Amino acid sequence: MKNDKSSAPNSENLKATLGRESAAEKGEYRPAVCAALLMATAFAAVLLFSADRCRDLLCAALPFTAPANYEGLPAPAQFDRELARLKKKVSSQEERLKNLMPKGPYLIINTSENKIALMKDGKPIHEGLCSTGSYTVLKSTEGEEKWVFQTPRGMLRVQNKIVNPVWRMPDWAFIEEGLPVPPPYAAERYEYNVLGDYALDLGNGYLIHGTLYQRFLGMPVTHGCVRLGDEELNIVYHTLDIGSKVFIY
Repeated sequence: MKNDKSSAPNSENLKATLGRESAAEKGEYRPAVCAALLMATAFAAVLLFSADRCRDLLCAALPFTAPANYEGLPAPAQFDRELARLKKKVSSQEERLKNLMPKGPYLIINTSENKIALMKDGKPIHEGLCSTGSYTVLKSTEGEEKWVFQTPRGMLRVQNKIVNPVWRMPDWAFIEEGLPVPPPYAAERYEYNVLGDYALDLGNGYLIHGTLYQRFLGMPVTHGCVRLGDEELNIVYHTLDIGSKVFIY
């Protein structure tokens, strides 16, 4: 069989054909490359604007469909006015809160964790353990009287400061021990050296005082008073004044 030279591909013709195809492909990609460069340039230009300018451009350019209960986005100037109004309101509330803060030292008592924080100028200057009310219930033998041993909550004030306090035992102290209740001012009602070196009177029979049972600090075991260890009691007594606030929660 003879070789058909006319049908055999010519290497020069093949190169020319491939060259034309490559050029055509380049021609197709050139518009896309140009578009990408233009977009990058536009993005860089946007970044040169300030944040306010970008916000204005976005508000003007982006479509917005308002919900049924909202008429539309306010203008940028209205945003600024609203922001200024809110900043002023926040500043006013901060100033009000500052005025409500106690001017002198005060005590915070956490009855859930049985901890105290002695505060001054809004910052803790001493922290420690305490014991608060056990929430147990005691009824008299006849069932006519009932006591719930809980520490009062809220804002109280130091009514009085006592050195070497003496405990005048109330009726429930005798009922709890199964003893007969003596007359109101009987000698057996008075116990010495059981409340520590100091006591701060919170009113209505509630005291902040020391304890013989310091191993129970951090637990709710009292009949309503707040017990402190020797160190905490000394610091609290010499820091708080009559009239100082005590916050219990």
